[in-house]
Amino acid sequence: MELRRLRLLAELSRRGTIAAVANALAYSPSSVSVQLTELEREAGTPLLRRVGRTVALTSAGWRLVEHAERALAADESVRADLATLADEPSGRLVMSFVQTAALALLPTALATLAATAPRLRVELTHLETAPALDELRSRSVDLVVGIDYDPVPPPSHPDVHRADLLREDVLLAVPTRGRFRARAAVSIGELRDSVWAAGARGGGHHAVVEYLCNRVGGYSPDIRHRTDDALILRALVSSGQAVTLLPALIGTATPHVRIRPIAEAHLQRTVFTATRMGLRSAPAVLAVRAALADAARDACAGRDDVHTLEPREGAVSVHGGGM
Repeated sequence: MELRRLRLLAELSRRGTIAAVANALAYSPSSVSVQLTELEREAGTPLLRRVGRTVALTSAGWRLVEHAERALAADESVRADLATLADEPSGRLVMSFVQTAALALLPTALATLAATAPRLRVELTHLETAPALDELRSRSVDLVVGIDYDPVPPPSHPDVHRADLLREDVLLAVPTRGRFRARAAVSIGELRDSVWAAGARGGGHHAVVEYLCNRVGGYSPDIRHRTDDALILRALVSSGQAVTLLPALIGTATPHVRIRPIAEAHLQRTVFTATRMGLRSAPAVLAVRAALADAARDACAGRDDVHTLEPREGAVSVHGGGM
């Protein structure tokens, strides 16, 4: 059975429809259907069944998905192992970034890679953590730079390898005008009547704003503005009409924004990289992770609100954090 067809079946199990598979992998829906029909012929048993205007996997289809995932992972692991025989990292690596980590780490990391791995073609895309991990597992992205907020309980992905880069404080951003002007720290409870700006629904930033206000402050926040763009969040605070949470690396004060610790809690988040298990020893992944680790050390130097972490082995564990 062709790996290409097995990948289409695995993608169908994740994305649910032939149209979604076609869109994700740049095929036409008819081409996907033809390839899956051919895979059924090779398997000698029905893999799909009609459900209204769409399709669902049969029990044989789900069993073949398990084999497909193992075959795709084995193929990737072999390719990664052979790549270690080359003199230097080369080829193509697609990396996704959340915005705040990109602003802090990308300039240094890309400059390092240009010097240390000139034959490696790194392609960047901006994706929030949860969708980035989906794209990683579907093999559209090779390395994710994502974020994991405390204290929101995260799901786990055992087929994904994670290496932590840094931990940073998450701080309150409040307007310079008003009653918090001279405060060393600001209480969540004091922001009961404030208008909040937060990340998109379902993301880590939105979840942690809700958690803090409800569990610590004892109220439901008035979230009127939602965006995963941290610069827009800061601009909303600068207007004097909202408050928000910002990570330390981007939470710098501006003429109209004050950054203050949270009085009731020491809130932090982790910036990490994630890749598929089969790629964790690939020279390209090792080179990019090393460049990012160097960039993280530079970004953390001389600061006490952010610090680097030793990489740890294990599966990725992440709430779908924005920013």
